Amino acid sequence: MTSSKQHFRLLVSFVGMLILSCTHSFAQSDSTVIVQITDTQFGFFENNTGFEKETELYTKAVRRINELKPDFVVITGDFVNDSKNILQIGEFKRITSLIHQNVPVYLSPGNHDLGQSPTKNDFNFYFSNYGRGTDRFSFKHKNLAFIGLNSVIVKSNKNKKEEKKQFRWLRNQLRKAKKSGSIVLFTHYPFFLYDFNEKETYSNQSVEVRDRYFQLFERYGVDAIFAGHLHNNAEASHNGISMITTNAVGKPLGNAEPGMRIITITSEGIKSRYISIE
Repeated sequence: MTSSKQHFRLLVSFVGMLILSCTHSFAQSDSTVIVQITDTQFGFFENNTGFEKETELYTKAVRRINELKPDFVVITGDFVNDSKNILQIGEFKRITSLIHQNVPVYLSPGNHDLGQSPTKNDFNFYFSNYGRGTDRFSFKHKNLAFIGLNSVIVKSNKNKKEEKKQFRWLRNQLRKAKKSGSIVLFTHYPFFLYDFNEKETYSNQSVEVRDRYFQLFERYGVDAIFAGHLHNNAEASHNGISMITTNAVGKPLGNAEPGMRIITITSEGIKSRYISIE
């Protein structure tokens, strides 16, 4: 009788451990991991005379991405330093193609990819190299919503028509995403760096733009925005919306070493950490 009880207890203990193990595995698989890469900017180190250092750094980053096996990768602009340099574009595309084929890659262009105030010809050249419609994106993954913006036309004063068109598109995407578990945006230009009311500079959007867009973000429940452009790291928030700016994987202009950001989303929320690749 005692032996039967012992066997029963062992069986219960084993089943309990099995349940805990399955629960842990489910929790692991239920998380979403994103890698944000920004400002590869081929040609910046050598002022467009070469891109040896950018090749070295981006190759390291892609190697790390393939080790991490994230759900997807977002590259937030300034892929190259000279928007019309075919060699720079070719090298960026070559190394990007080394990311494992099972890991989707999404693009959000920067001012060095389109120009400060892009014309129709600039857009046509961009699309001919990176693909039609690659200046913005919107999709769902595990009941999470991800949206990428063309922030160059938001920053520019000469693309009002395109900016208004994108704003309407953004509003529609946010409306569809409202009931998602989390809503995350990606953009090249940060809306702000350290304070929502800071003055407009080369590195952020105007106060007027911030007011208009954040009214929309708050209305539809955006959780976080990830940007680049600064070539340094910065973190801030406004009314519960995180504004996180990521340092360049290419040439840094601050204290942070070249690297990338790992974003993890679980039932507990959104967490991110910046890792150096040097």
